[in-house]
Amino acid sequence: MKTVKVMSLIGIVFFSLCLLFLLVCMESDVEAAAGWGMFATLYGIGFAITAFVQANNRVKAGVE
Repeated sequence: MKTVKVMSLIGIVFFSLCLLFLLVCMESDVEAAAGWGMFATLYGIGFAITAFVQANNRVKAGVE
Protein backbone atom coordinates (compact mmCIF):
# COMPACT_ATOMS: atom_id res chain seq x y z
CA MET A 1 0.00 0.00 0.00
CA LYS A 2 3.06 2.24 0.00
CA THR A 3 2.40 3.03 -3.67
CA VAL A 4 -1.11 4.21 -2.91
CA LYS A 5 0.12 6.41 -0.04
CA VAL A 6 2.74 8.06 -2.24
CA MET A 7 0.26 8.57 -5.06
CA SER A 8 -2.22 10.04 -2.57
CA LEU A 9 0.27 12.64 -1.39
CA ILE A 10 1.23 13.50 -4.95
CA GLY A 11 -2.46 13.65 -5.86
CA ILE A 12 -3.28 16.11 -3.08
CA VAL A 13 -0.61 18.51 -4.29
CA PHE A 14 -1.34 17.91 -7.98
CA PHE A 15 -5.12 18.31 -7.67
CA SER A 16 -4.67 21.49 -5.63
CA LEU A 17 -2.38 22.96 -8.28
CA CYS A 18 -4.71 21.87 -11.08
CA LEU A 19 -7.67 23.47 -9.32
CA LEU A 20 -5.71 26.67 -8.80
CA PHE A 21 -4.57 26.80 -12.43
CA LEU A 22 -8.05 25.88 -13.63
CA LEU A 23 -9.60 28.76 -11.68
CA VAL A 24 -6.92 31.21 -12.85
CA CYS A 25 -7.24 30.20 -16.51
CA MET A 26 -11.02 29.98 -16.55
CA GLU A 27 -11.56 33.69 -17.11
CA SER A 28 -8.94 34.22 -19.80
CA ASP A 29 -8.36 30.91 -21.59
CA VAL A 30 -11.07 28.27 -21.49
CA GLU A 31 -8.97 25.75 -23.45
CA ALA A 32 -6.16 25.97 -20.89
CA ALA A 33 -8.65 25.46 -18.07
CA ALA A 34 -10.04 22.40 -19.84
CA GLY A 35 -6.50 21.10 -20.30
CA TRP A 36 -5.74 21.38 -16.58
CA GLY A 37 -9.00 19.59 -15.86
CA MET A 38 -7.97 16.79 -18.22
CA PHE A 39 -4.56 16.47 -16.50
CA ALA A 40 -6.29 16.06 -13.16
CA THR A 41 -8.77 13.56 -14.60
CA LEU A 42 -6.04 11.44 -16.17
CA TYR A 43 -4.10 11.33 -12.91
CA GLY A 44 -7.29 10.43 -11.05
CA ILE A 45 -7.97 7.53 -13.42
CA GLY A 46 -4.42 6.23 -12.99
CA PHE A 47 -4.71 6.54 -9.22
CA ALA A 48 -8.02 4.69 -9.17
CA ILE A 49 -6.62 1.82 -11.26
CA THR A 50 -3.51 1.58 -9.05
CA ALA A 51 -5.57 1.57 -5.85
CA PHE A 52 -7.89 -1.08 -7.28
CA VAL A 53 -4.99 -3.36 -8.24
CA GLN A 54 -3.29 -2.89 -4.86
CA ALA A 55 -6.55 -3.67 -3.02
CA ASN A 56 -7.11 -6.81 -5.10
CA ASN A 57 -3.56 -7.98 -4.41
CA ARG A 58 -4.10 -7.52 -0.66
CA VAL A 59 -7.38 -9.47 -0.77
CA LYS A 60 -5.75 -12.32 -2.73
CA ALA A 61 -2.88 -12.44 -0.22
CA GLY A 62 -5.36 -12.53 2.67
CA VAL A 63 -4.06 -9.34 4.28
CA GLU A 64 -7.39 -7.58 4.59
